[in-house]
Amino acid sequence: MKDQRKTIRLVHNPAAGKEDNDDEYELCQQIKSHGHQCKVVQKKDALKKINPQTDLIAIAGGDGTVRSAVIALLEKKLCFKRPIAILPQGTANNIANSLGIPLDPDQAIALWQQAQLKKFDVGMLMGLARKPLHFIESTGFGLFPALMEKMDKKKDSFATAEEEIETALKELRKLALKFPPKTIELITSAHQLKKQCIMVEVMNIRSIGPRLELSPDSEPGDGLLEVIMITNDQRQELIDFIDGLLQGKKTTFPIKPIVTNKLDLRWEGKRFHIDDQLMDYAGQNLCISVLENLIEVVVNPST
Repeated sequence: MKDQRKTIRLVHNPAAGKEDNDDEYELCQQIKSHGHQCKVVQKKDALKKINPQTDLIAIAGGDGTVRSAVIALLEKKLCFKRPIAILPQGTANNIANSLGIPLDPDQAIALWQQAQLKKFDVGMLMGLARKPLHFIESTGFGLFPALMEKMDKKKDSFATAEEEIETALKELRKLALKFPPKTIELITSAHQLKKQCIMVEVMNIRSIGPRLELSPDSEPGDGLLEVIMITNDQRQELIDFIDGLLQGKKTTFPIKPIVTNKLDLRWEGKRFHIDDQLMDYAGQNLCISVLENLIEVVVNPST
């Protein structure tokens, strides 16, 4: 996109995050101070009646808000689709961090002038519902769905983002100590595996949940997914990794992913997640693939 003033449709989720969550008026004024036009809509109206002059759909919120807007955008006709610009205001902001987007709103808005666009893939899961399900971050079994259930019960409206991250990591560590392994059967074009695992995640971006960077080399626009399998024998490696994060160390996840664009899997457990949604599971064979380059996102040119 050429350097120019832009017409921005700002999707604002006032419930996202706990700190520095500017209200919609202040955000709109910030956007205008950079020379752009701005129209504010709430999350539920994100993609209704899009003005043909709209250049960017700016999403102010956390990962859940970004996901909702992206999934809704997939269902739009091509003529209504627009690039997405993220103003991170959630707790973890995994999607923004994976794209190198600054957490500071003013710095993020400054990227729009040049508006360098990056293609972004979307994961697709078939075999559970009548129609395909889609994910932006990851889908998986084992520890992570269990963590999501725990954190739903421990919500603290007064906790800061950093306090929430720390609480989630501590809960994940507790779960990792005793979570019972389950058998997973996984098939890709290069692998046919049957293992006892405590956690399986199919990743589209680098990190999930409490900024858990399980796939540091993941690129959301490369047409590939990274499968993280943590076996019962690798339990201590995960615990050591979590301990490093809790101690503030810059540590790299030690378990290498399986890289593929399509896989089939079956799991013994009863629950799984698709992004931030928990779902029941009854042993169905699931087919997971990647839909390449479905959307465009404004990114930092230096990343």
